[in-house]
Amino acid sequence: MTCRILILEDVPLDVELMEREIRRAGIEFISETVDNEEDFIRAIDEFKPEVILADHSLPSFDGLSALSIARERCPWVPFIFVSGKIGEEFAVEALKAGATDYVLKSNFSKVPIAIKRAIREIEKEQELERTRQSLIESNWQLREAQKIGRIGSWHWDIASDTLSCSDEALRILGIRREEFRGRMDEMASMIHPDERGTFIESIRSLKPFEGEYRIVRDDGSISFVLLRAEVMRDSKGNPKSLIGIKQDITEDKRIRESLEASLREKEFLLSEIHHRVKNNLQLISSLLRLQSRYIEDERSLEIFTECQNRVKSIALVHEKLYGSGDMMVVNLGDYIEELLAELRDMCNGRNTAFRTKLDEVNVGINTAVSIGLIVNELVTNAIKHGICSGGEVRIELSVSDGRGALVVADDGTGLPEGIEISDPPGFGLKLVNFMLRRINGSIAAENRGGAVFTVTFDAGGE
Repeated sequence: MTCRILILEDVPLDVELMEREIRRAGIEFISETVDNEEDFIRAIDEFKPEVILADHSLPSFDGLSALSIARERCPWVPFIFVSGKIGEEFAVEALKAGATDYVLKSNFSKVPIAIKRAIREIEKEQELERTRQSLIESNWQLREAQKIGRIGSWHWDIASDTLSCSDEALRILGIRREEFRGRMDEMASMIHPDERGTFIESIRSLKPFEGEYRIVRDDGSISFVLLRAEVMRDSKGNPKSLIGIKQDITEDKRIRESLEASLREKEFLLSEIHHRVKNNLQLISSLLRLQSRYIEDERSLEIFTECQNRVKSIALVHEKLYGSGDMMVVNLGDYIEELLAELRDMCNGRNTAFRTKLDEVNVGINTAVSIGLIVNELVTNAIKHGICSGGEVRIELSVSDGRGALVVADDGTGLPEGIEISDPPGFGLKLVNFMLRRINGSIAAENRGGAVFTVTFDAGGE
Protein backbone atom coordinates (compact mmCIF):
# COMPACT_ATOMS: atom_id res chain seq x y z
CA MET A 1 0.00 0.00 0.00
CA THR A 2 1.40 3.40 -0.98
CA CYS A 3 1.62 6.02 1.76
CA ARG A 4 0.99 9.69 0.92
CA ILE A 5 3.46 11.89 2.81
CA LEU A 6 3.21 15.69 3.02
CA ILE A 7 6.57 17.36 3.84
CA LEU A 8 6.68 20.91 5.24
CA GLU A 9 10.32 21.88 4.61
CA ASP A 10 12.22 24.73 2.93
CA VAL A 11 15.57 22.90 2.54
CA PRO A 12 15.55 20.59 -0.53
CA LEU A 13 18.56 18.58 0.72
CA ASP A 14 16.78 17.71 3.94
CA VAL A 15 13.78 16.56 1.88
CA GLU A 16 16.02 14.39 -0.24
CA LEU A 17 17.69 12.81 2.83
CA MET A 18 14.35 12.07 4.48
CA GLU A 19 12.89 10.47 1.35
CA ARG A 20 16.04 8.36 0.90
CA GLU A 21 15.76 6.95 4.43
CA ILE A 22 12.06 6.28 3.99
CA ARG A 23 12.71 4.48 0.73
CA ARG A 24 15.56 2.44 2.26
CA ALA A 25 13.18 1.30 5.03
CA GLY A 26 10.98 -0.32 2.37
CA ILE A 27 8.07 2.09 2.70
CA GLU A 28 6.24 2.68 -0.59
CA PHE A 29 5.19 6.32 -0.74
CA ILE A 30 4.43 9.36 -2.81
CA SER A 31 5.22 12.79 -1.40
CA GLU A 32 4.50 16.46 -1.84
CA THR A 33 6.71 19.19 -0.41
CA VAL A 34 5.50 22.67 0.61
CA ASP A 35 7.13 25.56 2.46
CA ASN A 36 4.34 28.04 3.19
CA GLU A 37 0.89 28.15 4.81
CA GLU A 38 -1.14 28.55 1.62
CA ASP A 39 0.42 25.53 -0.09
CA PHE A 40 0.21 23.55 3.17
CA ILE A 41 -3.57 24.09 3.43
CA ARG A 42 -4.05 23.32 -0.28
CA ALA A 43 -2.05 20.07 0.03
CA ILE A 44 -4.10 18.93 3.00
CA ASP A 45 -7.33 19.46 1.06
CA GLU A 46 -6.18 18.13 -2.32
CA PHE A 47 -3.26 15.76 -1.71
CA LYS A 48 -4.95 14.28 1.38
CA PRO A 49 -1.82 13.13 3.19
CA GLU A 50 -1.63 10.06 5.45
CA VAL A 51 1.48 11.34 7.26
CA ILE A 52 2.80 14.90 7.76
CA LEU A 53 6.52 15.59 8.31
CA ALA A 54 7.21 19.22 9.35
CA ASP A 55 10.14 21.41 10.30
CA HIS A 56 9.39 23.50 13.37
CA SER A 57 10.63 26.74 11.88
CA LEU A 58 10.37 28.15 8.33
CA PRO A 59 10.96 31.70 7.02
CA SER A 60 7.25 32.52 6.54
CA PHE A 61 5.59 29.75 8.53
CA ASP A 62 6.17 27.60 11.63
CA GLY A 63 5.50 24.02 12.66
CA LEU A 64 3.16 24.75 15.58
CA SER A 65 0.89 26.81 13.32
CA ALA A 66 0.95 23.97 10.79
CA LEU A 67 0.10 21.52 13.60
CA SER A 68 -2.87 23.65 14.62
CA ILE A 69 -4.18 23.70 11.04
CA ALA A 70 -3.67 19.95 10.67
CA ARG A 71 -5.50 19.21 13.94
CA GLU A 72 -8.44 21.21 12.63
CA ARG A 73 -8.54 19.89 9.03
CA CYS A 74 -7.28 16.31 9.39
CA PRO A 75 -7.00 15.37 13.08
CA TRP A 76 -6.54 11.66 12.31
CA VAL A 77 -3.30 12.20 10.27
CA PRO A 78 -0.02 11.64 12.21
CA PHE A 79 2.03 14.83 12.55
CA ILE A 80 5.78 14.31 13.06
CA PHE A 81 8.25 17.14 13.69
CA VAL A 82 11.62 16.77 11.90
CA SER A 83 13.94 19.58 12.96
CA GLY A 84 17.59 20.45 13.35
CA LYS A 85 17.16 21.17 17.03
CA ILE A 86 14.18 20.70 19.27
CA GLY A 87 14.40 21.71 22.87
CA GLU A 88 12.73 19.76 25.63
CA GLU A 89 10.30 22.57 26.31
CA PHE A 90 9.25 22.77 22.65
CA ALA A 91 8.93 18.98 22.40
CA VAL A 92 6.56 18.90 25.41
CA GLU A 93 4.52 21.80 23.99
CA ALA A 94 4.29 20.09 20.57
CA LEU A 95 3.17 16.76 22.00
CA LYS A 96 0.55 18.51 24.16
CA ALA A 97 -0.70 20.33 21.06
CA GLY A 98 -1.26 16.99 19.31
CA ALA A 99 2.01 16.11 17.59
CA THR A 100 2.54 12.39 17.15
CA ASP A 101 6.34 12.32 17.44
CA TYR A 102 9.53 14.28 16.77
CA VAL A 103 12.89 13.37 15.10
CA LEU A 104 16.14 15.32 14.96
CA LYS A 105 17.61 16.04 11.51
CA SER A 106 20.90 14.71 12.82
CA ASN A 107 19.29 11.26 12.82
CA PHE A 108 17.20 10.99 9.61
CA SER A 109 17.27 7.17 9.90
CA LYS A 110 14.71 7.49 12.70
CA VAL A 111 12.16 9.12 10.36
CA PRO A 112 10.87 5.80 8.83
CA ILE A 113 10.69 4.29 12.33
CA ALA A 114 8.57 7.23 13.50
CA ILE A 115 6.36 6.93 10.41
CA LYS A 116 5.76 3.18 10.92
CA ARG A 117 5.07 3.69 14.63
CA ALA A 118 2.68 6.54 13.88
CA ILE A 119 0.82 4.51 11.24
CA ARG A 120 0.46 1.59 13.69
CA GLU A 121 -0.88 3.94 16.34
CA ILE A 122 -3.34 5.46 13.91
CA GLU A 123 -4.51 2.00 12.80
CA LYS A 124 -5.02 1.05 16.44
CA GLU A 125 -6.93 4.23 17.08
CA GLN A 126 -9.07 3.66 14.01
CA GLU A 127 -9.76 0.08 15.09
CA LEU A 128 -10.70 1.31 18.56
CA GLU A 129 -12.96 3.91 16.99
CA ARG A 130 -14.60 1.29 14.80
CA THR A 131 -15.08 -0.91 17.87
CA ARG A 132 -16.51 2.00 19.81
CA GLN A 133 -18.89 2.86 16.99
CA SER A 134 -19.87 -0.79 16.70
CA LEU A 135 -20.62 -0.91 20.43
CA ILE A 136 -22.64 2.28 20.16
CA GLU A 137 -24.58 0.77 17.23
CA SER A 138 -25.06 -2.52 19.08
CA ASN A 139 -26.27 -0.74 22.20
CA TRP A 140 -28.64 1.35 20.13
CA GLN A 141 -29.98 -1.76 18.40
CA LEU A 142 -30.35 -3.50 21.77
CA ARG A 143 -32.25 -0.54 23.22
CA GLU A 144 -34.51 -0.38 20.17
CA ALA A 145 -35.07 -4.15 20.20
CA GLN A 146 -35.94 -4.00 23.91
CA LYS A 147 -38.32 -1.14 23.25
CA ILE A 148 -40.03 -2.93 20.37
CA GLY A 149 -40.26 -6.24 22.24
CA ARG A 150 -41.13 -4.52 25.55
CA ILE A 151 -38.27 -6.47 27.14
CA GLY A 152 -35.82 -4.91 29.59
CA SER A 153 -32.65 -6.37 31.10
CA TRP A 154 -31.39 -6.16 34.69
CA HIS A 155 -28.33 -7.25 36.66
CA TRP A 156 -28.03 -7.55 40.44
CA ASP A 157 -24.61 -7.77 42.08
CA ILE A 158 -25.10 -9.80 45.25
CA ALA A 159 -22.07 -8.59 47.22
CA SER A 160 -22.73 -4.86 46.74
CA ASP A 161 -26.53 -5.18 46.49
CA THR A 162 -26.32 -3.06 43.33
CA LEU A 163 -29.06 -3.31 40.72
CA SER A 164 -28.57 -2.03 37.18
CA CYS A 165 -31.47 -1.82 34.73
CA SER A 166 -31.79 -0.96 31.07
CA ASP A 167 -33.94 2.00 30.06
CA GLU A 168 -36.74 -0.33 28.98
CA ALA A 169 -36.58 -2.23 32.28
CA LEU A 170 -37.07 1.03 34.19
CA ARG A 171 -39.92 2.03 31.87
CA ILE A 172 -41.65 -1.27 32.56
CA LEU A 173 -41.30 -0.67 36.32
CA GLY A 174 -42.46 2.92 35.98
CA ILE A 175 -39.25 4.34 37.52
CA ARG A 176 -37.54 7.43 36.08
CA ARG A 177 -33.81 7.05 35.45
CA GLU A 178 -32.91 10.12 37.50
CA GLU A 179 -34.84 8.75 40.49
CA PHE A 180 -33.39 5.24 40.31
CA ARG A 181 -30.98 4.48 43.20
CA GLY A 182 -29.84 1.07 41.94
CA ARG A 183 -31.24 -1.11 44.74
CA MET A 184 -33.12 -4.40 44.52
CA ASP A 185 -35.72 -3.21 47.03
CA GLU A 186 -36.78 -0.56 44.48
CA MET A 187 -37.79 -3.28 42.02
CA ALA A 188 -39.44 -5.34 44.77
CA SER A 189 -41.45 -2.32 45.97
CA MET A 190 -43.12 -1.98 42.56
CA ILE A 191 -44.53 -5.54 42.68
CA HIS A 192 -48.08 -6.04 43.94
CA PRO A 193 -48.13 -6.76 47.71
CA ASP A 194 -49.84 -10.12 47.15
CA GLU A 195 -46.92 -11.30 44.98
CA ARG A 196 -44.01 -9.37 46.51
CA GLY A 197 -43.20 -12.08 49.04
CA THR A 198 -42.89 -14.72 46.34
CA PHE A 199 -40.58 -12.48 44.34
CA ILE A 200 -38.34 -11.72 47.34
CA GLU A 201 -38.12 -15.44 48.18
CA SER A 202 -37.08 -16.18 44.58
CA ILE A 203 -34.37 -13.50 44.75
CA ARG A 204 -33.07 -14.68 48.12
CA SER A 205 -32.94 -18.31 46.97
CA LEU A 206 -30.14 -17.30 44.54
CA LYS A 207 -31.52 -19.80 42.04
CA PRO A 208 -32.91 -19.38 38.50
CA PHE A 209 -36.58 -18.44 38.53
CA GLU A 210 -39.42 -17.33 36.27
CA GLY A 211 -42.80 -15.85 37.14
CA GLU A 212 -45.56 -13.45 36.24
CA TYR A 213 -46.05 -10.47 38.53
CA ARG A 214 -48.28 -7.44 38.72
CA ILE A 215 -46.52 -4.07 38.73
CA VAL A 216 -48.29 -1.25 40.59
CA ARG A 217 -47.27 2.13 39.19
CA ASP A 218 -47.35 5.41 41.10
CA ASP A 219 -50.54 6.45 39.31
CA GLY A 220 -52.27 3.27 40.51
CA SER A 221 -52.29 1.53 37.12
CA ILE A 222 -51.36 -2.14 37.02
CA SER A 223 -49.31 -3.89 34.37
CA PHE A 224 -48.30 -7.54 34.07
CA VAL A 225 -44.62 -8.43 33.85
CA LEU A 226 -42.79 -11.68 33.17
CA LEU A 227 -39.57 -11.85 35.20
CA ARG A 228 -36.81 -14.36 34.43
CA ALA A 229 -33.43 -14.71 36.14
CA GLU A 230 -30.28 -16.79 35.80
CA VAL A 231 -27.44 -17.12 38.31
CA MET A 232 -23.87 -16.04 37.46
CA ARG A 233 -21.17 -17.79 39.50
CA ASP A 234 -17.53 -17.10 40.29
CA SER A 235 -14.62 -19.46 39.61
CA LYS A 236 -15.42 -21.38 42.80
CA GLY A 237 -19.05 -21.89 41.84
CA ASN A 238 -20.46 -19.41 44.34
CA PRO A 239 -23.34 -17.16 43.19
CA LYS A 240 -22.05 -13.67 42.44
CA SER A 241 -24.96 -12.07 40.60
CA LEU A 242 -28.38 -12.53 39.06
CA ILE A 243 -28.99 -11.49 35.49
CA GLY A 244 -32.43 -11.43 33.99
CA ILE A 245 -35.13 -9.84 31.88
CA LYS A 246 -38.41 -8.06 32.44
CA GLN A 247 -41.04 -8.41 29.73
CA ASP A 248 -44.18 -6.31 29.71
CA ILE A 249 -46.91 -8.86 28.94
CA THR A 250 -49.86 -6.61 29.79
CA GLU A 251 -51.13 -6.40 26.21
CA ASP A 252 -50.39 -10.08 25.57
CA LYS A 253 -52.30 -11.02 28.72
CA ARG A 254 -55.28 -8.89 27.73
CA ILE A 255 -55.30 -10.43 24.26
CA ARG A 256 -55.01 -13.92 25.77
CA GLU A 257 -57.86 -13.25 28.21
CA SER A 258 -59.96 -11.85 25.38
CA LEU A 259 -59.26 -14.91 23.23
CA GLU A 260 -60.04 -17.24 26.13
CA ALA A 261 -63.33 -15.43 26.74
CA SER A 262 -64.12 -15.59 23.04
CA LEU A 263 -63.23 -19.29 22.98
CA ARG A 264 -65.48 -19.99 25.98
CA GLU A 265 -68.28 -18.13 24.23
CA LYS A 266 -67.77 -20.11 21.02
CA GLU A 267 -67.64 -23.38 22.96
CA PHE A 268 -70.89 -22.46 24.67
CA LEU A 269 -72.53 -21.57 21.35
CA LEU A 270 -71.22 -24.75 19.74
CA SER A 271 -72.52 -26.76 22.66
CA GLU A 272 -75.92 -25.15 22.26
CA ILE A 273 -75.88 -25.91 18.53
CA HIS A 274 -75.13 -29.60 19.18
CA HIS A 275 -77.82 -29.67 21.87
CA ARG A 276 -80.46 -28.14 19.60
CA VAL A 277 -79.51 -30.29 16.62
CA LYS A 278 -79.77 -33.37 18.85
CA ASN A 279 -83.19 -32.24 20.12
CA ASN A 280 -84.45 -31.55 16.60
CA LEU A 281 -83.24 -34.95 15.39
CA GLN A 282 -84.90 -36.62 18.36
CA LEU A 283 -88.08 -34.76 17.49
CA ILE A 284 -87.87 -36.09 13.93
CA SER A 285 -87.30 -39.61 15.31
CA SER A 286 -90.33 -39.23 17.56
CA LEU A 287 -92.46 -38.02 14.66
CA LEU A 288 -91.36 -41.04 12.61
CA ARG A 289 -92.26 -43.35 15.49
CA LEU A 290 -95.70 -41.71 15.91
CA GLN A 291 -96.35 -41.87 12.19
CA SER A 292 -95.35 -45.53 12.08
CA ARG A 293 -98.30 -46.37 14.37
CA TYR A 294 -100.65 -45.63 11.49
CA ILE A 295 -98.82 -47.83 8.99
CA GLU A 296 -100.22 -51.32 8.48
CA ASP A 297 -97.95 -52.42 5.62
CA GLU A 298 -95.01 -54.38 7.07
CA ARG A 299 -92.53 -53.24 4.40
CA SER A 300 -93.43 -49.57 4.87
CA LEU A 301 -93.20 -49.96 8.64
CA GLU A 302 -89.76 -51.50 8.28
CA ILE A 303 -88.58 -48.52 6.18
CA PHE A 304 -89.89 -46.08 8.78
CA THR A 305 -88.06 -47.96 11.53
CA GLU A 306 -84.80 -47.95 9.57
CA CYS A 307 -85.12 -44.20 8.95
CA GLN A 308 -85.77 -43.69 12.64
CA ASN A 309 -82.58 -45.62 13.52
CA ARG A 310 -80.54 -43.54 11.06
CA VAL A 311 -81.80 -40.32 12.60
CA LYS A 312 -81.00 -41.67 16.07
CA SER A 313 -77.45 -42.51 15.03
CA ILE A 314 -76.87 -38.92 13.86
CA ALA A 315 -78.55 -37.48 16.98
CA LEU A 316 -76.30 -39.62 19.14
CA VAL A 317 -73.19 -38.00 17.58
CA HIS A 318 -74.41 -34.54 18.60
CA GLU A 319 -75.29 -35.83 22.05
CA LYS A 320 -71.73 -37.15 22.47
CA LEU A 321 -70.27 -33.84 21.31
CA TYR A 322 -72.57 -31.87 23.63
CA GLY A 323 -71.40 -33.86 26.63
CA SER A 324 -67.68 -33.92 25.78
CA GLY A 325 -64.91 -31.47 26.66
CA ASP A 326 -63.92 -31.16 23.00
CA MET A 327 -66.80 -30.02 20.81
CA MET A 328 -65.09 -31.20 17.62
CA VAL A 329 -63.98 -34.74 18.50
CA VAL A 330 -65.95 -37.95 19.11
CA ASN A 331 -64.61 -41.09 20.79
CA LEU A 332 -65.71 -43.55 18.11
CA GLY A 333 -65.46 -46.61 20.40
CA ASP A 334 -67.81 -45.14 23.02
CA TYR A 335 -70.15 -43.88 20.32
CA ILE A 336 -70.47 -47.33 18.68
CA GLU A 337 -71.17 -48.92 22.10
CA GLU A 338 -74.07 -46.52 22.69
CA LEU A 339 -75.29 -46.97 19.13
CA LEU A 340 -75.39 -50.76 19.60
CA ALA A 341 -77.45 -50.27 22.76
CA GLU A 342 -80.06 -48.47 20.62
CA LEU A 343 -79.99 -51.24 18.00
CA ARG A 344 -80.64 -54.00 20.54
CA ASP A 345 -84.32 -53.05 20.43
CA MET A 346 -84.42 -54.44 16.88
CA CYS A 347 -83.71 -57.96 18.13
CA ASN A 348 -87.36 -58.36 19.21
CA GLY A 349 -86.74 -61.27 21.56
CA ARG A 350 -84.22 -63.00 19.30
CA ASN A 351 -81.36 -64.74 21.07
CA THR A 352 -78.84 -62.22 19.70
CA ALA A 353 -75.54 -61.25 21.29
CA PHE A 354 -73.16 -58.40 20.47
CA ARG A 355 -69.43 -59.04 20.95
CA THR A 356 -67.27 -55.93 20.69
CA LYS A 357 -63.60 -55.08 20.64
CA LEU A 358 -63.39 -51.33 20.23
CA ASP A 359 -60.19 -49.32 20.52
CA GLU A 360 -60.27 -45.67 21.50
CA VAL A 361 -60.33 -43.78 18.19
CA ASN A 362 -61.02 -40.02 18.22
CA VAL A 363 -62.48 -38.63 15.01
CA GLY A 364 -64.21 -35.49 13.75
CA ILE A 365 -67.95 -35.07 13.49
CA ASN A 366 -68.21 -35.90 9.76
CA THR A 367 -66.29 -39.16 10.20
CA ALA A 368 -68.35 -40.05 13.28
CA VAL A 369 -71.67 -39.50 11.47
CA SER A 370 -70.50 -41.54 8.48
CA ILE A 371 -69.21 -44.47 10.61
CA GLY A 372 -72.38 -44.31 12.73
CA LEU A 373 -74.60 -44.72 9.67
CA ILE A 374 -72.34 -47.49 8.32
CA VAL A 375 -72.50 -49.41 11.62
CA ASN A 376 -76.27 -48.88 11.73
CA GLU A 377 -76.74 -50.33 8.25
CA LEU A 378 -74.35 -53.29 8.61
CA VAL A 379 -75.62 -54.33 12.06
CA THR A 380 -79.25 -53.89 10.96
CA ASN A 381 -78.61 -56.12 7.93
CA ALA A 382 -76.91 -58.72 10.14
CA ILE A 383 -79.91 -58.83 12.51
CA LYS A 384 -82.52 -58.83 9.74
CA HIS A 385 -80.90 -61.09 7.17
CA GLY A 386 -77.91 -62.86 8.69
CA ILE A 387 -79.13 -64.20 12.02
CA CYS A 388 -82.88 -64.09 11.66
CA SER A 389 -83.53 -66.63 14.44
CA GLY A 390 -80.66 -65.52 16.70
CA GLY A 391 -76.89 -65.57 16.83
CA GLU A 392 -73.85 -63.35 17.38
CA VAL A 393 -72.79 -60.09 15.80
CA ARG A 394 -69.12 -59.13 16.21
CA ILE A 395 -68.00 -55.50 15.91
CA GLU A 396 -64.31 -54.53 16.03
CA LEU A 397 -62.63 -51.13 15.70
CA SER A 398 -58.92 -50.32 15.49
CA VAL A 399 -56.57 -47.71 14.05
CA SER A 400 -53.06 -47.86 12.59
CA ASP A 401 -51.00 -45.14 10.85
CA GLY A 402 -53.99 -42.84 10.58
CA ARG A 403 -56.26 -45.47 8.95
CA GLY A 404 -59.21 -46.85 10.86
CA ALA A 405 -60.49 -50.40 10.45
CA LEU A 406 -64.06 -51.46 11.26
CA VAL A 407 -65.19 -55.09 11.14
CA VAL A 408 -68.87 -56.11 11.33
CA ALA A 409 -69.40 -59.89 11.18
CA ASP A 410 -72.12 -62.37 12.05
CA ASP A 411 -72.36 -66.16 12.34
CA GLY A 412 -75.50 -66.41 10.22
CA THR A 413 -76.27 -67.65 6.71
CA GLY A 414 -73.74 -65.45 4.93
CA LEU A 415 -73.99 -63.25 1.85
CA PRO A 416 -76.12 -64.25 -1.15
CA GLU A 417 -74.31 -65.58 -4.18
CA GLY A 418 -73.35 -62.98 -6.80
CA ILE A 419 -73.99 -59.88 -4.65
CA GLU A 420 -71.95 -56.89 -5.83
CA ILE A 421 -70.94 -54.76 -2.81
CA SER A 422 -69.89 -51.75 -4.91
CA ASP A 423 -73.28 -51.74 -6.70
CA PRO A 424 -75.77 -53.40 -4.31
CA PRO A 425 -79.50 -53.73 -4.96
CA GLY A 426 -80.65 -52.46 -1.54
CA PHE A 427 -80.68 -48.89 -0.24
CA GLY A 428 -78.74 -49.77 2.95
CA LEU A 429 -75.51 -50.82 1.21
CA LYS A 430 -75.87 -47.95 -1.26
CA LEU A 431 -75.91 -45.62 1.75
CA VAL A 432 -72.79 -47.37 3.11
CA ASN A 433 -70.92 -46.74 -0.17
CA PHE A 434 -72.02 -43.12 -0.18
CA MET A 435 -70.74 -42.60 3.39
CA LEU A 436 -67.41 -44.27 2.51
CA ARG A 437 -66.78 -41.71 -0.20
CA ARG A 438 -67.09 -38.97 2.43
CA ILE A 439 -64.34 -40.44 4.61
CA ASN A 440 -61.97 -41.75 1.93
CA GLY A 441 -62.95 -45.31 2.81
CA SER A 442 -63.38 -48.71 1.21
CA ILE A 443 -65.29 -51.89 2.03
CA ALA A 444 -64.64 -55.60 1.48
CA ALA A 445 -67.09 -58.46 2.10
CA GLU A 446 -66.65 -62.22 2.35
CA ASN A 447 -68.35 -65.33 3.73
CA ARG A 448 -66.36 -66.79 6.59
CA GLY A 449 -68.67 -68.62 9.00
CA GLY A 450 -71.19 -65.91 8.18
CA ALA A 451 -70.97 -62.50 6.53
CA VAL A 452 -67.85 -60.44 7.30
CA PHE A 453 -67.62 -56.77 6.30
CA THR A 454 -64.29 -54.95 6.64
CA VAL A 455 -64.33 -51.16 6.34
CA THR A 456 -61.18 -49.02 6.21
CA PHE A 457 -61.31 -45.23 6.43
CA ASP A 458 -59.32 -42.07 7.05
CA ALA A 459 -59.27 -41.68 10.83
CA GLY A 460 -57.66 -38.26 10.64
CA GLY A 461 -60.44 -36.52 8.75
CA GLU A 462 -62.94 -34.01 10.02
